[in-house]
This record gives sequence, structure tokens and C-alpha cells, in this order.
Amino acid sequence: MTMIDRRRLISAGALTGAVAATEPLAHAQAPGAAPAPALIGALPNRSRVSLDGRWKLILDPFDVSGRKPGPRRNFWEDRPTTDDGPLVEYEWASSDEIAVPGDWNTQAPELFHYEGPAYYRRDVEGPPADGRRRFLVFEAVNYRSRVWLNGEPIAEHEGGFTPFEVEVTDRLRPGANSLVVRADSRHGPETLPALDFDWKNYGGVTRSVWLVDTPATFVRDAFVRLEHGRILADIVVDGPDAGGAPVRLDLPDLDVGAEAVAGSDGRVRLSLAAPPGLRLWSPETPVLNTVSIAAGGDRWIDRIGFRTLETRGREILLNGRPRFLKGVAMHEERLGTEGGRVTTESEARALLTQVKALGCDFVRLAHYPHGETTVRLADELGLIAWAEIPVYWEDVAYDSAATLALARTMTAEMIVRDRNRCSVGFWSVANETPQTPERLAFLRTVISDVRALDATRLVTAALNKNVDVGGVRDGETRLIVADDLGRDLDVVAMNQYEGWYGRRTPGEIRQVSFGTTWEKPLLMSEFGADALHGHHGPRESRWTEAHQAWLFEETLEALAASGIFAGVTPWLLKDFRSPRRWHGRFQRGWNRKGVIDETGRRKLAFDTLRRFYGTS
Repeated sequence: MTMIDRRRLISAGALTGAVAATEPLAHAQAPGAAPAPALIGALPNRSRVSLDGRWKLILDPFDVSGRKPGPRRNFWEDRPTTDDGPLVEYEWASSDEIAVPGDWNTQAPELFHYEGPAYYRRDVEGPPADGRRRFLVFEAVNYRSRVWLNGEPIAEHEGGFTPFEVEVTDRLRPGANSLVVRADSRHGPETLPALDFDWKNYGGVTRSVWLVDTPATFVRDAFVRLEHGRILADIVVDGPDAGGAPVRLDLPDLDVGAEAVAGSDGRVRLSLAAPPGLRLWSPETPVLNTVSIAAGGDRWIDRIGFRTLETRGREILLNGRPRFLKGVAMHEERLGTEGGRVTTESEARALLTQVKALGCDFVRLAHYPHGETTVRLADELGLIAWAEIPVYWEDVAYDSAATLALARTMTAEMIVRDRNRCSVGFWSVANETPQTPERLAFLRTVISDVRALDATRLVTAALNKNVDVGGVRDGETRLIVADDLGRDLDVVAMNQYEGWYGRRTPGEIRQVSFGTTWEKPLLMSEFGADALHGHHGPRESRWTEAHQAWLFEETLEALAASGIFAGVTPWLLKDFRSPRRWHGRFQRGWNRKGVIDETGRRKLAFDTLRRFYGTS
């Protein structure tokens, strides 16, 4: 098989108003909440070595090594093949190669439909014994992963879209070290997502791998934000000298700073009044400020924007002003005829550039946490983002303690990674989930975790519509959100596909009214229709560009006329791969609801949406 290779800080001044706060830290957990994961923050500015590139690959479609381990097939043991020793039925030196990061499905035609276990291997050079600490950091492996170093198991992780790390300071030996990763892309009844989901399951080591080095005592994490007119920073120092370590916060662009001493647990909150010269981040002025934190001989550096986001009745307020959010949803699938996971900054920028070209200030990152590169680009480009965990559809085991624990872990990993990204305005806990007591208890637990980890964002979920009791009245159907989960959300969101699924035509959408029983902001989080780019015909004909544009026109007019929506994210930016889309002429394994096709060609609905957003 032939694989395709992808591919000034100043000392602080103006300390007036700086204090070391003693109230509970944002890192603290509510009783019973999922613990914040041990993720190294500000990863792009760390001292690190990339482990991206060509890795060796062995497929195990029957999962023999996983189910029946033994010397002949324990791939992580890296045994030599000899004539006089025990039989070994693998050899890494002669194995195929694959690019990391990247999904295996688009790197070789024969792997396009592969789902199962695959083993990856490469050498990692051991550093000198210099007193520094080393961590292996995986930005994402889909879906379950196990990691071995020199034949010894060192980590396991479940979840295809969030990072994990493991310290290897005392495990790396001088010279070459064998690193083996098992990626198993299969899903089951207790996974997230579960067995049925509407996107391509791209398997493999889909995001970058790093060997990060830090001082013995270092700034593990910081959560920096604007809250009630003050800049707050919750900081975690890790290492033998963490307790009582002096901690210094500097914002050199603003010429302010603060300092304090960490507690015995290495934690501290620093707080200072927002300086008069602070410019707030917004889509129109996406201002980012350098933030530097020094402790234990380490310096943590990031670029962070400051803004406020809150609700007032049915309004969403950005920096204290009401705002209608002009958005679109998108999957993390790159432009191109084959699809595939986004792996590079240029691929992510290409998608977000199309979002901006629509006139959007809002993007729904569906239906799972997108890569850190994408979220950082949203900071830079000025896009408010909706981030989501893959609690998706009715197949989730809402009565399973294991699945709930998994959802809580995924939520914590997503929030701790991205809560310094000012672009993230919404944490979404679910999409189109059934209204059952088990699901309600499940999601209320996750929402409690969200609020314990980050009280500065708005909590939402994409909910199914309810047809109002009484049905049709004077020829009008009321579609409302009456879901009990709305009581726990800051913002209610509705998915509906009037004019595409069901008997109603786009011309009859004006007979529909929309609403919610909750006195909270309402978003239209999904609507749309499939259209094959280049397929033209009368607007009454399904699958044509004209039909899709007609549905957009009628739906957008109805939403505007209702006057009750605080924003909209049509489904969606780009056509994307989905094996559950079977139509041989119009779909062929693609969901065709994009306003651009898989290569970026614009459909008529692109201009329809752009005109509605006032950018034509």
C-alpha cells in the first residue's frame, strides 16, 4: 500500500488595584464534579519537539493483538525477527507508513472504509538528564487510544476530539525510544458519539503529537479573563517547589501586572482592575493582548482577548450591547474532493475564510470539539464560536454511568483547553437529544460541571422542536422549544428542517411560527436543504441549487419576521462526508446541505445567506 504524505515582555507597572484574591478558584470543582484534566496550557508557546511526520503502521482489523495478546503479535513490544528465536509475525522496519497528523481513511484508497484498531510506531530521541520534565502530548486520537513507551503501557484515553498527555520524564532513556500508539476508531453503545452519527468517522492520530519540556516547577495552566471590570487569572503551578512559589502576571501591551504567592496546592488567583486603555475584543475589533505568567523558573505566554458575554431577557449582549449573531455551522473537514480531517492551519483558515466571506460573526463548531488551531484562528479573525461535545442523537446511553463519566471528562478537556480563547462564547452540551428523564439528569450533571469549570460563557444545547399542543391553528403551525432542559440553559437553540424533511414545501414555511416557552435568547441552530452543486432546475425541484436557495430565502424571512431570534447558524458551510447519505446521484456518501460544495464552489444559497447578512 502506498500512503500519501500530508501535509517584547516588559516588567509590570501600574500595580494600583492589584490584589491576590482569596475566593474559590475557577479550577475548584463543585461537589461531585468531574476533575479538571492535567493539560499543559498555552501549548503553542511551549518548548516542544514535534513528533509529526511519517510513522510506521500495522492494521489489526480482527483486533487479534487486542483480544489475544501474545509474543507473535504484541506490536508494542517491538520484538526482533530472528531465525532461531520464537516466531514473531510482525516487523516494524518493513511495515507501511502513514502521515501524522492525519486520518487513515484519506491516505490510501483501501483504507477509506476502514474502522478498527491500527498501531502506529516511531522512535523518540531521549533527551539529556538536565533536570527538566518531559511530557508526551496528543492533540487528538480517534477514538480510543493506548500508548506504550519502550514496551511499557503509559496512557489510555477515550474520545476522538480532545487532547491528553502523559509525563515521561523518568521513562525516556538516552538514545532512541520506541513509541507505539494504538488508535481504535470503532464506536459502541456507550461511546460518544454512539453508534449512529451523521459524519464520516475519520480514524487515526488525527492531530499533532508533541514532546514538551518544562522546568521542574512550571506554570501548568492559567485561566485569564475579564470579569466584573477586573482581569482575573486563576493559575496552577506544578512541581516540587509549587507550594509558596512567587507568581507574577504581566500584560505588557497594557503596562499592568500583579504578583502573589501560590498556596500550598500550587494554586493562586491574581486580580487587577481593567486598565483604562483596555480595548475589548469583538468581531469588528479582534484585539488580542500578550499575557505572561512567571513562576518556578517558567514563563507561560499566550495571546488573549478580553470581552464580556451575557444575556438579558431574550437578548445576547457582547460587551454590554445587544447583538444578533450572524452565523453558520461547519464540520472540521477540509476542502477537497476526498474530504478528511483538518490537520493544518492553512486548511482551517480556508474554512473560516469562507465563513467570514458570508458576513458571519458567529460559527457553530459542530458536533465535537474542533482543533485548537481552528479556535485560535477564530480569536484572530473575529468569530464568536459555539463549541460542543458529541452527545448526539437518541442512541447515547443516558442511563450509563460510564457514558456520563465520559461526557464529563470530554467536557472538562474541551473547556480547560479552550477557556482562554475569547472567541468561544458558548459551551454546548448536546445536539438533538430525546426528552427523557434519563437524558435530562445526564445533561444537568454535565451542565453543572460546565458552570464549575467556566462561569464566563453561555451554556446551550441544540434542541429538537416541539409542535405546539393543538397543532395547526388558522393554517399556522407553531414550532416551539418547550424542552425541560431549557430551565438549565442560558441560551435555547432550535434545530428544524421545515421545507426539506416532511411534506411542507419552502413556499409553505411562512405558515410556520417559531417560539420557546423559556424567557431566554433563542437561536436557530439548524435549518437547510441538500443541493448538488451545478444541478439546476426549477426551484420546486428537490436537490437543485434553486430549491436550496428558495428554502433559505423563505426560512430567513420567517425568522426575521418573527422577531424572536437572537441569532442563526444555518446547516451548513460545506458539503461533508457521511456514510448514511445513500442517494447515488445526488449524495454518494456526502451530506449536500453546504452552501459551498466539498471543493469550495459556491451554491446559490451562499449569496442568499450573504445578502441576508448584509454583505452583498
